[in-house]
Amino acid sequence: MAKSKGDIETRAEVILKGIAASPGIVVGPCYLCSHLNWQPEPQVVDPANIPTQIERFRESVERTHRELQKTYRTTREQFGQELAEVLEMQVALLEDQFFLKEVEDMIAANKVDAAYATFVVFRKKKEYFLKMSNDYFRDRAFDIQALKEMIIRNIAGSAQSCLEDFTPGSIIIADNLSPNDTVALHQKKVLGVATNAGGKMSHTAIVARSLGVPAVLGLKNITERVQTGDVIILDGNSGKVILNPSDRTREQYETQQEKFLEIQQILLEECAQETYSKDGRRIFLHANIEFEEEMPHLLSVKPDGIGLFRTEGLFLNQQEMPSEDQQAEIYSRVAEQMHPKPVVIRTLDIGGDKIVPGIATISEDNPFLGWRAIRFWLDHQAGFVMQLKAILRANIHGNVQILLPMVSSLGEVLQSKQLLEEAKRLLKKEGKPFGEEIDLGIMIEIPSVVILADILAREVDFFSIGTNDLVQYTLAVDRGNEKVAKLYSHFHPAILRMVKTTLDAGKYAGIPVNMCGEMAGDPQAIPLLLAMGFEHLSASHMTVPHIKRIIRELSLPECEELYQAVKSLELTEDIISCVEQFYRERFTSMLGETQ
Repeated sequence: MAKSKGDIETRAEVILKGIAASPGIVVGPCYLCSHLNWQPEPQVVDPANIPTQIERFRESVERTHRELQKTYRTTREQFGQELAEVLEMQVALLEDQFFLKEVEDMIAANKVDAAYATFVVFRKKKEYFLKMSNDYFRDRAFDIQALKEMIIRNIAGSAQSCLEDFTPGSIIIADNLSPNDTVALHQKKVLGVATNAGGKMSHTAIVARSLGVPAVLGLKNITERVQTGDVIILDGNSGKVILNPSDRTREQYETQQEKFLEIQQILLEECAQETYSKDGRRIFLHANIEFEEEMPHLLSVKPDGIGLFRTEGLFLNQQEMPSEDQQAEIYSRVAEQMHPKPVVIRTLDIGGDKIVPGIATISEDNPFLGWRAIRFWLDHQAGFVMQLKAILRANIHGNVQILLPMVSSLGEVLQSKQLLEEAKRLLKKEGKPFGEEIDLGIMIEIPSVVILADILAREVDFFSIGTNDLVQYTLAVDRGNEKVAKLYSHFHPAILRMVKTTLDAGKYAGIPVNMCGEMAGDPQAIPLLLAMGFEHLSASHMTVPHIKRIIRELSLPECEELYQAVKSLELTEDIISCVEQFYRERFTSMLGETQ
């Protein structure tokens, strides 16, 4: 039903909160994109027509494959290979004969039509990925959903998507967008992206950030709250979408938008300078990455090194485990680009509910407390030694370090050190060049290692605090569970005490202590971390310019004053209120953020 002018004028301003996936502020009309989300009714197929249905499925897959390849080529030509590679996940799925055979088998076994079989098989695969604890794997579920929609649309003979009538200069509103949809929208001059689904590691988010398109994802029901033509505000910095904004709110955000763009350019230019606090304390700000393709963006913000190179990305979308040579090539290229700055490579943090091609995995009732990371690798020592050899080979210039994830005991460290020596022995025997002198560190993300930090500090060269899991395991809070997510906070007094305990143990033993979790990339936490004594922090390369500016505007005395005030508080909410007020008073206006 059309809305009358009176209806529009009297509608109240509404603020929706989602995931800040790509920074930027935009104000403009929205365009509602209705994807193919319906469930096709199963059509019973006569046995004689089963080959026909299988052929329809194969033809639709081939048609979808051509569409994706066309988008891939266009993206590569216009935006470069780095961004085009984001689309390869979907192309790879369409080339996975084992996966596609599941649909054909269902058509034959259940005597159902191609559209229904596609819907069921892809839905099961999507649900499987959604249950995984790793953000990257969960976000791959949306790639599978997008493929399902494209294939079913082609089976039905309706190749036209909702984007055909998109109006340039609009904010797209959708349940979810595939990577090729997002690229196509950029070509159509999309203003911003807001979706019900998706996360920070989804391909939609990755493409949006790469193209500089502001995006807020995970809004759950925004498609039910707006209609095409509604003017909204999308704030990709804070993850907010404002419906029916008042004239005053619009003016405020338009001013913020201009200021944000100016400040982003200034912050990027400042990145070339070393980072010192106001009173001259040198702080080393490193960046986290998972894919080699992120290197151009990382280098543009000029970090002091790579504080966390997650290697899981190398093992994704592979029909078999990457070889030692394949791994060594990638690690070496990254190390070479960063030399002489350090590169901390974390060994494979996977297992439990996560897929590792070529290695059998088991189904676990509680994968968060299960067979993953260092536990998994110590049970697959051949694969572990192979990765250690690859990392050693990348250490030719001596700027690579090894980081072990999810360590919970001294025994795991000692066993890993033995395997590291075995890797060196094998490389010498094989005559392969490598850097023998290499630092070995552990992630501090399980309470047991905080308690044993003084003992472990004698066996390793450095600590790296992973606050994401440390909070989860200490507070017994599943950060992906909406019912208890409000309890998850790195400002909990127990977390602050554990962080300080770890830092003190490392300093007493004379080893560096880095922080690479989300807390290190939280601007409001920076004053507390400086007051505790941190000199090495590692955050997403997207936040590095912002954090550098925060540090430059702080002096140690005022950080210590805030820390002492926080130490006297016993409730998490009081601590959050205290640090928020400190941040708001000093930085909100300066950094062009909305309050």
